[in-house]
Amino acid sequence: MLFLLIALALTLTIPLGLALGAKLEVGVLIAQYLGAALLMAGLAAVGVWASSVTRNQITAFIVAAAVIFVLIFVGYDPLVVGLPPRLGAIAASLGVLSHFTGIARGVIDLRDAIYFVTLAALFLVLAYFALLSRKLTPRGEPLKRLRLGTGLLAAATVVVNLLGRNIGGRLDLTPGGAFTLSRATRDVLRTLPDLVTIKLFASGALPPEVMFLKRDVDDLLRDYRAAGRGKVKLVIADPSADSAARREAQSLAIPPVQFNVVGRAELQVKEGYLGIAVRFADGVKTIPFVQQTNDLEYRVTSDIRSLTHPAKPVIAFAEFADEAAQRGRRSFAALREQLSGRYALQGFALTDTVIAPDVKVIAVAGTPDSLKAPDAARLRAFLERGGSLLLMAGGMQLSTQGPFAFSHPVAWNELQPYGIAVASDMVYDLASNVRVGVPAQFGQVLVSYPLWIRALSTKASPVNADLNGVLLPWASHVDTTRATPGTVTPLFVTSRAGGVQQTTAFLEPTREFGRDSLKSRLVALLVNPAPRDTAHGVPRGRVVVVASSDFASDRFAQNSPENIVFTQNAIDWLAQDEALIAIRSKNRAPPQVVYTSAATQNAAKWGDIVGVPALLIVAGVLWLARRRRATRRTYRPLAARPIPGTS
Repeated sequence: MLFLLIALALTLTIPLGLALGAKLEVGVLIAQYLGAALLMAGLAAVGVWASSVTRNQITAFIVAAAVIFVLIFVGYDPLVVGLPPRLGAIAASLGVLSHFTGIARGVIDLRDAIYFVTLAALFLVLAYFALLSRKLTPRGEPLKRLRLGTGLLAAATVVVNLLGRNIGGRLDLTPGGAFTLSRATRDVLRTLPDLVTIKLFASGALPPEVMFLKRDVDDLLRDYRAAGRGKVKLVIADPSADSAARREAQSLAIPPVQFNVVGRAELQVKEGYLGIAVRFADGVKTIPFVQQTNDLEYRVTSDIRSLTHPAKPVIAFAEFADEAAQRGRRSFAALREQLSGRYALQGFALTDTVIAPDVKVIAVAGTPDSLKAPDAARLRAFLERGGSLLLMAGGMQLSTQGPFAFSHPVAWNELQPYGIAVASDMVYDLASNVRVGVPAQFGQVLVSYPLWIRALSTKASPVNADLNGVLLPWASHVDTTRATPGTVTPLFVTSRAGGVQQTTAFLEPTREFGRDSLKSRLVALLVNPAPRDTAHGVPRGRVVVVASSDFASDRFAQNSPENIVFTQNAIDWLAQDEALIAIRSKNRAPPQVVYTSAATQNAAKWGDIVGVPALLIVAGVLWLARRRRATRRTYRPLAARPIPGTS
């Protein structure tokens, strides 16, 4: 086991190399190494047992490999599809990979830890029996007692393993407690006006991969019940076995879902339920099928909040018909759908003679050619009365004639009092960007596209505190030289390999980009005016500026859902309704690795590939040299020392 731990410790150079290009999540890293150590302990115990039952090393290797193979694949569908549901669930829980995956995500669940400890204990007990039985008389009483004691210990470890599935408790080492109820959820539950009922419709016989998803759902909903302090009631029903529960699920539009299960040389189709209904008074909201738990807390908490607080703030949304919109490439359907759950959306145009008094936030995508004085006055009055503005606008206009973009001054006069301006340029990032497909002779090849920036989060505000980055296509940089110190908070920036192109930008991915004057560029910010500034003519309203017109559109949000999350967070902050920001922004994705130079990347790469083996070789050579020098020493007997007290 010590040898395995040393081998595991040698892999620490991999996260050290990655740390040169990313801020690693230390808690997740600790959990993963602890999970790897538990996995090695269990499999090492299998090897010890296999070595104890035979004197032949090859036979022991084959036996150990066979048992490990069974432990790895026992939870797969083809092996459990023919078993009864309960027996299939037990067999699925015996697989090692599902338990290791749970720990590898950064959560040390007591059930997973118990599984690996009991697995190691079981095979060590069997190994102890195999070794000690060789020293005892074949039919003697000591062997019988040993056999009985070993059987009882083995049975006890199996029982503890099976019963351990019902034991709660976990240690969440992820940043911000991604798998633990957030403070915002606890605040919502603590202020509930009356009883909320959460009903989980779950089939008893689900495929193994869905069973572990159901385990996470059960844990989360039990946390809701505990945090509700008597105001949250949890009910679990099985529509597959209860006709009344089936009728209720149908009335709530929670249908059975079909699962494709492979087994015994055929593809089988099974039906099952895994849906949630949230009730409060006469209102009900449902989640027909839980496909993942990444956003489940946000969905359940937002449903509870919308049921207990039915009034919706009003958001006005405007889109200007610039070239990108005219080409039909811009649509905000996904964003509108997400916002409609918590806000009342209405259209907005700069030519509107009146801005309704109940509008709290105006969200704008695009840049108008000009802003007339009456329109600017209305918008200025809206900001002065405390209204907020979300501006998504770039400083260059895409051309319809080819892959070009031209300078287009951002006609937003209302940004001037805040001391900020969107520059008429286009930012590129040579280190942090996305890859796009480019036609080649035999299909497509992926190349880096520096004009589609993977902007890095500053994590300096609740709006972006739990986000690693967003995708900003064809973005400009934001100038804050005239802003009052302390009122502007940077949200997203490029890496230190960021540059700008002015006047005209060529948009082809295969073009060459300049490497002069590279530095971090600001591409998104928020403005929160101080009271002393409002007394000197600065509007009271909050402002969030993102220097990209298209980043929240369906085209880009589809591949970068963080864009929608950030936009929702920004609108919540602008509406001064920040209760759900921390929940929505829970980030379970690994941090992005961005090396600022090729030398750093090569050092991390070749350090792991060549450096570690080279160090091991050097250490081995030094050890052998030391042993060889020891063998060449001449034997010299120790000189006799006089005994104290004798002459």
